[in-house]
Amino acid sequence: MNKPIRFGIIGSGWRANCYLTLAQKHPQQFQVTGLLIRNQSKYQYLIDKWNLPVYSSIESLAADCDFVVLAVSKDAAVSLLLELAALKIPVLAETPTAATLLDYETLLPIADSPAIQVAEQYPLHPHHQARTALIQAGYLGQVCHVQASVAHGYHGISLIRKWLSVSEISCEITARRLEVPIMDFSYRGKEAEDTLKMEQQDIAIMVFPSGKSAVLDFTRSQYFSPLRTNRVLIRGSHGEIRDNDIIRRLGTDETEYLQMRRIQGGQEGSLDSLALYELRAGQQCLFRNPFHPSPLSDEEIGMAQSLLNMSDYLRTGISSYSLSDALTNVRLSLAIEEATTLGSAVTL
Repeated sequence: MNKPIRFGIIGSGWRANCYLTLAQKHPQQFQVTGLLIRNQSKYQYLIDKWNLPVYSSIESLAADCDFVVLAVSKDAAVSLLLELAALKIPVLAETPTAATLLDYETLLPIADSPAIQVAEQYPLHPHHQARTALIQAGYLGQVCHVQASVAHGYHGISLIRKWLSVSEISCEITARRLEVPIMDFSYRGKEAEDTLKMEQQDIAIMVFPSGKSAVLDFTRSQYFSPLRTNRVLIRGSHGEIRDNDIIRRLGTDETEYLQMRRIQGGQEGSLDSLALYELRAGQQCLFRNPFHPSPLSDEEIGMAQSLLNMSDYLRTGISSYSLSDALTNVRLSLAIEEATTLGSAVTL
């Protein structure tokens, strides 16, 4: 049996707790060796809950694990990334790696650091991995246009650039921010009120020098409210993916229509755990869950895959999502904010 991936965590917030919970659910593959918490008195409850060693320095934490996960606030991330890069300590950094243009410019000198990978989980969600598999198998021919309404800013842009196979930062962006009404909803322990509230909807059009284009459309309630669903449209020369529906040209007079299906245990008479097994379209398996039969959410599967990718990177040198990738997506996200504020096109 393979040994579990051993990682330490710098941080003590909501996302750090997500990693701790993930390791608890899947101990055969992941082991948290300890925590680095700057203000131990403030987070004593966390130390008591998880009963893990608490280290006083980055060096001592790193000495007892394969790599560290940086899960701190966006305000604290930049200085810690610079420190970790200088120490050449392997790190899987949570997003965003930069929150402002100054942060972005500060991190550019270490963008190609061989010790840093970034935990961008959205391309690793099962349905997104399945869509990527269809594109890479040539189902759609040349992909030229993407509409993504599944995540905000740099998260959504990471999907757009992956599906369009766009590596450059050059882009022309127009964007608008709208105010739309929605009934209140509960999230992260907050109770919902029976009141109508207003929220922001951001819509951006991105055109790349290659002629490829994208629409990023998102409102924050999509993360929490059942009243707002996600949408994906990926258009290619030979077909398209619309959410879970797939259409492609087979010949001059023949078109194929498929639907992505989620195969999951623990339903109806099944005595298996309530865990995703695979995603299929017709006879083709598009995604098989490497963590089955653990009952992980899609978000947890994405996080777990980022940990596996980091371990593979340290062994093979093959990058999954580099700091350079993350900074490019942050810069494009900042440009969308700029275009929204100016009310006119921004060109990078």
